[in-house]
Amino acid sequence: MTAVGLWAGQSADHPLARAERMFRMAAGERLDILNSGWMKLQSDREAAHARNDIRVVAHKIAGVAASLGHTRLGQIADDVEQLCTAGAGLDELQRALREFISALADLTED
Repeated sequence: MTAVGLWAGQSADHPLARAERMFRMAAGERLDILNSGWMKLQSDREAAHARNDIRVVAHKIAGVAASLGHTRLGQIADDVEQLCTAGAGLDELQRALREFISALADLTED
């Protein structure tokens, strides 16, 4: 059983159920940081700072998502982290970031 199933109420006493709830609760705050970073990248204001903020959020999500059954989200987060670390071009980073924001937003809607 994945943590996604746990969230749906299949086994609220499972050891990962609490971690899943905390992960989902943090998703909103992380989306705010990613959206703010997106805006800063768009305007080229504080781009280096924005890349770092995005990288930190991506790193946190990449490290936890797969353990909770969110494999694809974890892969997307890892891709974004790698692009930030490598100093990828703006277009490439924004394409990956768009997918990342969308996948994380989907998680908050479940």
